[in-house]
Amino acid sequence: AYGAAVQGAILAGVRDKQTSRVLLMDVVPLSLGVECEGRQFAKVVPRNTAIPCKKKSEFTTVYDNQDEIDVRIFEGERSNTDGNHLLGEFQISGIERAEAGTPKIDVTFEVNTNGLLTVTAKDRVTGVEANVSLQHDRGRLTPEEIEAMCAEAERMAAEDEKLMRMREYEGTD
Repeated sequence: AYGAAVQGAILAGVRDKQTSRVLLMDVVPLSLGVECEGRQFAKVVPRNTAIPCKKKSEFTTVYDNQDEIDVRIFEGERSNTDGNHLLGEFQISGIERAEAGTPKIDVTFEVNTNGLLTVTAKDRVTGVEANVSLQHDRGRLTPEEIEAMCAEAERMAAEDEKLMRMREYEGTD
């Protein structure tokens, strides 16, 4: 509420000692990322990152000779996508057919000054790419829902950590 009051004063042209030294920045309210194997949430853009922003992470395939990947985009703070909010999804096809873990897929998240989120996946070898653009005002959470998700993430942090350790342990045969 304080930030909204300051922004209102600045927009109304109020210029005094307090407002002249204030710089307000738009930020990403929740972390943005993609779903990985086992419904794990891989953060690409951390919460409170200033916008506009552009962040990239590398991903790979799970199966041998896999030539397509479903990219599911989430916002939230939980380590499991079940506790996060699905924003959208798309598929990239025609990626390098190789052993699991060999292909390198760059996934780029770009948020512009208007809040438009564009997510692009590109195979480094074949050059194929696919993307989706998501408007900030469609299917997004309210400030109250964001606050509730952050509170839940804090409450569930220990349980999420335990679940992640179990998955890591199961993955080490």
